[in-house]
Amino acid sequence: MNEAVETAKPAYPRNAIAWLTVAILFVLYIRSLADRYLMALLVEPIKADLGLSDLQISLLQGPAFAILYSICAVPVGLALDRSSRRWVLFLCIVVWSSGAAACGLAASFAILALGRSLVGAGEAGYTTGAYSIIGDSFPAERVSLAMSIFVMGGVTGAGVVFLLGGPLVGVVLDGAVSHWPGMGAFKPWQQAFIITGVPGILTALLVFLFPEPPRHKPAGTQAKGGGYGEALRFIFAHPRCFSAVIIGIGLVYTVTIALQLWSPAYLTRTYGWDPTQIGLTMGVAQMLPALSLPLHGWVVDRLYASGRTDAHLLWCLITLVLAAPFAVAAYLAASPWLTVVLFGIYMVFSLASSSMGPAATQVVTPPELRGRVSAIFVLVTGLIGMALGTFLVGFVTDKVLGDPQKLGTSLILLIVVVLTIAAILFATGRASMRRLVETKGGLS
Repeated sequence: MNEAVETAKPAYPRNAIAWLTVAILFVLYIRSLADRYLMALLVEPIKADLGLSDLQISLLQGPAFAILYSICAVPVGLALDRSSRRWVLFLCIVVWSSGAAACGLAASFAILALGRSLVGAGEAGYTTGAYSIIGDSFPAERVSLAMSIFVMGGVTGAGVVFLLGGPLVGVVLDGAVSHWPGMGAFKPWQQAFIITGVPGILTALLVFLFPEPPRHKPAGTQAKGGGYGEALRFIFAHPRCFSAVIIGIGLVYTVTIALQLWSPAYLTRTYGWDPTQIGLTMGVAQMLPALSLPLHGWVVDRLYASGRTDAHLLWCLITLVLAAPFAVAAYLAASPWLTVVLFGIYMVFSLASSSMGPAATQVVTPPELRGRVSAIFVLVTGLIGMALGTFLVGFVTDKVLGDPQKLGTSLILLIVVVLTIAAILFATGRASMRRLVETKGGLS
């Protein structure tokens, strides 16, 4: 069935349907981040049971997840431009949920890495497909708000892991589910993965509750997309814009994700906090800032509608400059409560980039290339965001500083160096984005 709409003036779904789509994608994004971040609460029991180092944990939390996350975005991008996006999302959800459950069967570093890789493979297709569907559901002046609300689901998912997962992990580690049928053969940390991963498979059916939105292609174009050569040529023709949108956003991701994944271990090592304490406080510190995401989207939509065609990168630059000092201060603070509060303030500002990257990608990319350019965005930001920061923190702590208690120093070094580079990219990419949007006409 040809789902392309080949008209000069694009038709969008009814407002209620468009927002229903965002709501369902929002809920599923919470699910995906819950499976992704659960490991952050299980670092110490996994290390103790399998005899792993910080470097090995960083490989599990970063590269083991990110490599397949990024690689799988490439074929998924083609599939999204050529076939039903809902079916692609369905299969991706099944894959990541199965991978999350498989982590509970692992008894070695290699098997745990395999399970993490499956989680990454499935989640890559989900985010790419969701970006494409939302991009075809709203016009340019409304897409940033819609994308911000969707991305809020991801941040909320991370918060849910800590807020609800912390107490859940505490209960599971105390042996509360060991008497359940079949659970007695697994260690408590394995049980946590199993009871959270298996139910997720059924949630894949939610993607069939909203209709496939029409694809917005200019008159005369073909419904079926080509390969990646055309998308790459378009990106390389505008290097400063896409360096900011893809690499700059990826660098902000890498700092935020590293802080999310390593802060629980920092609070345990520095202040002796247990998973329940960490989960409740870090959950609130991430879920409350997530409420700011629609505000970021609203501000950028207003700026864009007023003629600031570089609004996305301008707002990323402003919020990054505001966020960085709070991140540094969080790991210099003399109190665990102050660390959590400062981390939360950092999140309020840094989350602007979480939705501005996907939104800017849709705005500057021609309609017929959005699936593939979104896939490239996911591929590169995934490699940078999920592999670089988490790995560097573990590497610096183990191999450079040589002391697990200096984890806070590693986090500060990452914040200062990486966010400085990101700010430079945002500043130098603004003019290129203005020219590109004004030449191409922006989101159709």
